[in-house]
Amino acid sequence: MPDNSKKFHEFALQSILFKGRSDWYFCYLKTEKIAHVLVVLAQGSGAAADDITEAARRAASLSGEIAHLAAGEVDAPIVLADIFALLGTVRMLSTCKSISSEAGALLMRELEQIAERLVRGSHPSPFVSAEDFEVPLIQEKQTPLLGHGMSYGTSDVRLGAIKDKRPQGQNKRQSDRMSLILDLVRKRKSLSIKEIASVIRDCSEKTIQRELNILIERGLIRREGERRWSLYLPA
Repeated sequence: MPDNSKKFHEFALQSILFKGRSDWYFCYLKTEKIAHVLVVLAQGSGAAADDITEAARRAASLSGEIAHLAAGEVDAPIVLADIFALLGTVRMLSTCKSISSEAGALLMRELEQIAERLVRGSHPSPFVSAEDFEVPLIQEKQTPLLGHGMSYGTSDVRLGAIKDKRPQGQNKRQSDRMSLILDLVRKRKSLSIKEIASVIRDCSEKTIQRELNILIERGLIRREGERRWSLYLPA
């Protein structure tokens, strides 16, 4: 992945818009890629070009809607309704042979995944990094996706390029523990390390301190007081 893309993902994930909303950022990127795929499919598709281009415009508009959703300007059910509407449009394009059945099935799977992630994004998770949105190098090959025997190079567009994986260096136990720490702080509003350690007993207070510091850096909790008198509160 180009370094400038990684830097932008890091910026987006820490920005006031998407901070703690990695699922919504995932949806934003995915809808943008779907729009690009539809534009490619429209090229050389003859009489169906206008219909496919219109679907591409709707997908591009969805990216903007998701950004406004993250900003609190649009309600999630409205965005979800537009995703379902686009899903219906793609299904119709496939039925009418405007795009191949393979292309239709692929796009429908992607849109279904976006719908699921949009709903999941209502419960934000802090455990994400720029590597989750890495776009790997893609070897040039021709894949038949257009109706009527047309094809496009997968080096131009790749729907599956956005990965959904755990940040490097963070194992499942650590992720689960950090999630539990965050839930405890949010539920009890104010906790000391000793109080957290009385609930989470599979690690030392030093480990809990280190993971609290990570949550503080990510803006998810805050600390009041110094040293042994420190208390941890929701951000």
